[in-house]
Amino acid sequence: MSGKLFTYVAVDQQGMRKTGVIDALSERQARDRLAGQGLLVEALQEGQASTAERSVLIKHVAAPLFMRVNLEALQRFFAQLHSMHKAGVPLVQSLDTLAESERHVNLRGIIRDIRAHVLEGKPMSEAMEKYPEVFTPLIISLIRVGEHGGVLESSLKQVSEYLRKEIRLRNKIKTATFYPKLLLFMLIALPLATNFIIEIIASKTGGPRFTIMSIVDSTIFWSCVGLAIFFWWLFPLALQMPGIRQAWDSMLLRLPYIGGTVKMIAMAKFSRAMSALYGGGVPIAQSVEMSAAACGNTAVGAKIVPASLRIQSGEGIGSSLASTGAFTRVVLDMAYTGERTGNLEVMFDSVAEQYEDEADVRMEKMVKIMPVVLIVIAGVVVAIIVANFFLNYFNTLLNSS
Repeated sequence: MSGKLFTYVAVDQQGMRKTGVIDALSERQARDRLAGQGLLVEALQEGQASTAERSVLIKHVAAPLFMRVNLEALQRFFAQLHSMHKAGVPLVQSLDTLAESERHVNLRGIIRDIRAHVLEGKPMSEAMEKYPEVFTPLIISLIRVGEHGGVLESSLKQVSEYLRKEIRLRNKIKTATFYPKLLLFMLIALPLATNFIIEIIASKTGGPRFTIMSIVDSTIFWSCVGLAIFFWWLFPLALQMPGIRQAWDSMLLRLPYIGGTVKMIAMAKFSRAMSALYGGGVPIAQSVEMSAAACGNTAVGAKIVPASLRIQSGEGIGSSLASTGAFTRVVLDMAYTGERTGNLEVMFDSVAEQYEDEADVRMEKMVKIMPVVLIVIAGVVVAIIVANFFLNYFNTLLNSS
C-alpha cells in the first residue's frame, strides 16, 4: 500500500531545526518514524509545502498601494510571536495560531505564507523579503540576526519594541498636525460648499444664480478632486521612485521651521533604529547604513550613509558620524562616549529621546502658531465670501429689474 507524503519540521538531539518530507501511511506513523530517528516534531503537514512567488507588478505597484499593513497590527504580531516563542511554542505552531486569530486580512495572508516558508525549511526572514511594503530592511535584518545567532526571541522583542516606539512618534505627529489639517481643509471646502448651497437654493426657489469668489468654479473644484486623488493614490506610488522621493524630502528640509522639525524627526528615527540594530548584533557599519535608510527622509539618510564606509575602513564611529555634518555636538559627544564605554545601544536610545523631545517642542510651537495663522486666513476668506455674496446678490437683482 502506497503511503502519503508529510512535510515536517523537527528538532534533533543537538537542538538543530530540520525540515523534510517523509512517506507514511498516517500522521501517527510519520510521527513515530521521526521519533525513532531521534527527532522532536514541531510541525507535521500532509503533502509537500510550497509557496508561490509574487509578480513584479504586484510586488512593486499593487502591494505598496493596496496591501500595506498598519504599524499597530504589525507590532501586535511581533509582540505575540515573541510571547509564544518565549513560552516554548514551536515557531510553525505559533504562526499557525497567529494566522487564525489575526484580524487584519493582508497580514493574515502574509503570516500563512511565512508559515509555509518555514515548513519548507526556509528562514522566516527570507519569507519577509517577499513583502517589502510590510517588512522594512531593518526588521528583516533583526530577524535574520536572531535566526543565525540562535537568539530569535531577543530579535522578536527588539522588533516589537522598535515598532512600539515608532508608533508613539507617529501618533505624536498625527496629533500635532490634525487641527491645522482640519482648518486647511475647511478653507478649501467653505467657498465650494457656499457655491453649492446657493445653486440648490436658486434651483428650488427660482432666485438669482451667482458664484461666490469667481475663482472657485467647477474647474477649480474638479482640479481639487484630481489633486486629492493624486496625493491619496498616485503620489505614494511616485514616492517609490528614488529621484522623486529625494527631491520631495529635500524640499521638505528647506521649508522654514518645518524643515528643522522634519530633520529632528528623521534623526530620532535614525537613532532609534541604530539602537535596535546594534543591540540586536548587526555590525556597526551595516547598522549605520540601514538606520540611514530607516530615518524616513532620503535627503538626511544620504548625508549619513558615507559614515558607514568610513567605519568599514577602520575609522572611529564618533569621527565617522561627525564627518557627515548631520549631527549636533551633543549627539556626537554621546556617540564618542558610547564608543569608549562600549554602550552604544543605550547612547543611541538616549539620542533618540533627545531628538524626539526637541521635535515635540517644535511641533507644539507649530500647533500654537499655525491655527492662529489659518484662523486669520479663514476670517479673511469668510469676509470675502460675505462681501461677494451681497455684491453678487444685489447686482443680480438690479440686472434682473
